[in-house]
Amino acid sequence: MNNDVRRNLERHLPALQRYAMSLACDPDTAQDLVQECAMRALAKANLYKPGTNLRAWLFTILRNLHVSDARRRRRRPTAKDPDAAIERISTPARQPAAIMLHDVGDAMADLPVQQRRLLMSIGVEGKSYDEASDAFGIPLGTVKSGYARARKALAARVGWQTATEAGNA
Repeated sequence: MNNDVRRNLERHLPALQRYAMSLACDPDTAQDLVQECAMRALAKANLYKPGTNLRAWLFTILRNLHVSDARRRRRRPTAKDPDAAIERISTPARQPAAIMLHDVGDAMADLPVQQRRLLMSIGVEGKSYDEASDAFGIPLGTVKSGYARARKALAARVGWQTATEAGNA
């Protein structure tokens, strides 16, 4: 290792720190640049030509490190908040929805046929009570009460709380 570099490196650290801060505009990044520059200078000390300007050689190393780091960040930007980055790239698990859908299907299969037909017609297909009454040929009151019983039975079977129960709780 070139002894000139090892002996005089420490003397240039404050100037390197100021230069790194002017390049990076962030104290932590500047400190990282200076540390990397010092390590690189010590590792490559054999490339330094004694008698030339050591400060200029160190500044060149620092500048090249900064440029390389900037290019790397442009190619692969890093998020300031890793949790936010994970949120953006992750997808929610589908298992809970699939399990719930399976449970609802099983619960609907256990309902009496008329209640199941009313749930499908009104709750799934979006028909009105009047349309369901006409389609099934049953009185409007029977449609309303049958639909209410079907919803209550389904909610109890699946473990949901109906709006009326939530208000009373």
